[in-house]
Amino acid sequence: MVRFILLGHGRSGSTLIVRSLGEHPNVRVFGELFHYSEQERERAFHALNESFGAERAERRFYREGGDGAEFLREGVFYERPWEDISAVGFKMFYPHARGDAGARRAWDYLIENKEIHVIHLSRANLLESWLSLRVASITKEWVWYAGSAGKRTQLPPLTLDPAECEAYCNQILAQRQWAAEVFRNHPTLEIEYDADIVQNYQATMDRIHDLLGVERRPARQILEKQARRKPREQILNYHDFEEHFRHTLYERFFR
Repeated sequence: MVRFILLGHGRSGSTLIVRSLGEHPNVRVFGELFHYSEQERERAFHALNESFGAERAERRFYREGGDGAEFLREGVFYERPWEDISAVGFKMFYPHARGDAGARRAWDYLIENKEIHVIHLSRANLLESWLSLRVASITKEWVWYAGSAGKRTQLPPLTLDPAECEAYCNQILAQRQWAAEVFRNHPTLEIEYDADIVQNYQATMDRIHDLLGVERRPARQILEKQARRKPREQILNYHDFEEHFRHTLYERFFR
């Protein structure tokens, strides 16, 4: 059985990939098992696995203060008795499992076990990632399901703080570099949001299926892309951002 994590940061396509993997009959996949909220941790543990039936239900989600490594060994990556389960994994964001020493043992476990496969997500344009996060935090709409009649709020242009954006970009780049270093000896697949998910989704899912050793299957585009405005249209003080990032590593986001 292949054990894997979907590693990265928010607004980089992780929910879409998790949902697609959840439809594969040979993959058991969980959401954010080390989310800050206990309610979200419980939901992430159960929501995507209901189709397996009550007799095969997973019951134990991570509780605050618990041993993260023990939880992963006994509650996530244990050997299932069902032959059709070929790969098991979950979504892990860089800031997860850092609240206390017990939680941080999850990182020790993941880093030390070199057989754990890593699907490493990134988004090259961190301005768009940050803006998507800011918009979602205001609207409280984190996903749009394709074909549904759910709420779809379109915010008016916003006045935002370029220094906040810069801090976000610096943090994500540092975390991405750290992850690349500590997982360098793991079987790893690098996935970039625009090039691989937006433009080549089925081919990307084929690569993920190959990494996990499961049959390639058609992958539905379950979610809609939420950003309907370019940053230039959504950020009211866009010129301030251009000036703030001029002659920096991030000025390419404004070309």
